[in-house]
Amino acid sequence: MAKKSVQFINLSDKHTFVLTQESQLQTHTKVKKPVIGARLFYQDIITHSFKLEKKYAAQELDLTIELKMYEDLGLDTQKIYKIAYIQKQTNIEDILLIEAFAFDIELIKNKYASTLKTIKHIDFLCIPALTYETLYNRHLIQKSNDVFIYIDEDEAFLTFYKDGAYISSKKIKSLQDMVKELKHKSIHTTPQEIKEILLTKGITKEQYDLREYTLYEYLQTIFEQLFSTVHNLALHGRSIYDFQQLDKIYFSLDGKIIPSLQNSIEPFIESATLHPMDMISIDKNTNLIDLLSSYYIQDNIDEDNYAQNITFFKKKTPFYQTEVGRFTIAVCASATLISIYPLYQQYQFYTLQKDTQVMQERLDKLSSASKILQNQYKNIKKEIDTYTKDQKSINTRFSKLQNVTNTLLSLKSEDTKYTTILLTINDLLQKYNLTLDHAKQSGEHMIDLEIYSKKNRRDTIALFMQALLSRGYKDVHSNEIKLDDDTYKCIVTVQR
Repeated sequence: MAKKSVQFINLSDKHTFVLTQESQLQTHTKVKKPVIGARLFYQDIITHSFKLEKKYAAQELDLTIELKMYEDLGLDTQKIYKIAYIQKQTNIEDILLIEAFAFDIELIKNKYASTLKTIKHIDFLCIPALTYETLYNRHLIQKSNDVFIYIDEDEAFLTFYKDGAYISSKKIKSLQDMVKELKHKSIHTTPQEIKEILLTKGITKEQYDLREYTLYEYLQTIFEQLFSTVHNLALHGRSIYDFQQLDKIYFSLDGKIIPSLQNSIEPFIESATLHPMDMISIDKNTNLIDLLSSYYIQDNIDEDNYAQNITFFKKKTPFYQTEVGRFTIAVCASATLISIYPLYQQYQFYTLQKDTQVMQERLDKLSSASKILQNQYKNIKKEIDTYTKDQKSINTRFSKLQNVTNTLLSLKSEDTKYTTILLTINDLLQKYNLTLDHAKQSGEHMIDLEIYSKKNRRDTIALFMQALLSRGYKDVHSNEIKLDDDTYKCIVTVQR
């Protein structure tokens, strides 16, 4: 069965082309009933990765992920977000590794309002970082551990794939970002000029004259930072995805590789080889990611896979399939058979149905917001419980200290000679970082001190006792020094 044709439109510049049933690129071809496709730009999408336990049913997982996005990212509960996600393969048992994608629908509508006015709907809207998958599915490249680096005027990102499966992606500096940073160095240029310089002179110092050395050093730093990032992300992927080493780096700046780029790669990634994105043919007016997106859309439509379709601009249902249309047709067909009053009753019934639908949609939104607030309430309650538990512990500790204080004051009031011994004990407790938990008079001129070591060291108690003996006290002894919750405790009896 032939694949469906895809009419793709770039939401930013309105450039349109058709990917035919035979996957041929045509810029002026008109086809009947094509799939209307588009993509968002990488920076339009909020991306968040997290782990979940493998215990959720499908619908419960959807809701949990949505709540997680609102909670972790602090999304505005008053706004409507489109959220999609993928489950990534991992070596961690009983864990789901999720990467979720979200965007503010109203914000995107406003950003691309000019283009959206010219089209009736978007059947499939895709996420740019996922589109490289089509290169493996169409057997245009072999599956291995790869990173794709894409740099354009207003968009730049890198994407990791392991054996043809998406792992992660990250925003990097676009040409426009470079222009802005160079402006702070008093170098005034344009994205097009930066592109020409990179594609002709590369990162070779000898290609730049003396006046351009600041520009060269900036570009050299940019690409050193880029491949340092690639290296660090590849290392991070080892433990989670068993990403042993990076095999291939696919690079595209206007569909080309920067001369001498391999020299910037080797200090960071010795194992990887550099490759151009020449496995697909592309004309000068078509964006590489746009073309990949059209392939990706065609593949997913062919497989009836809409899991990562993030469209918010769906095709309107034909009038005769809507409730209003059905009602109107029914009214026309039965106009000669029914009276005005029963017709009015049907209209009232339809109106109530529509009101019920609107109320149900509002209820669904309120229910979702309510669940988010309930989740926030649970987290706050947990914090309050923790603080309450800490307060009880502090109160208990304070009570013990108060008892010790009362005992010591009692001893001092009975015999002023106790003042010296109490001061001595206090000095030595501080010296050896010991804590007095309880004190009582156990006999004439004798005090029992219940102490414990803060530093989890048994010898500090012994040193404390030796110091008392060296100060001339008649008798200093203790019961068994016990280990309790990583803390040494005992009762030391002192006689003066």
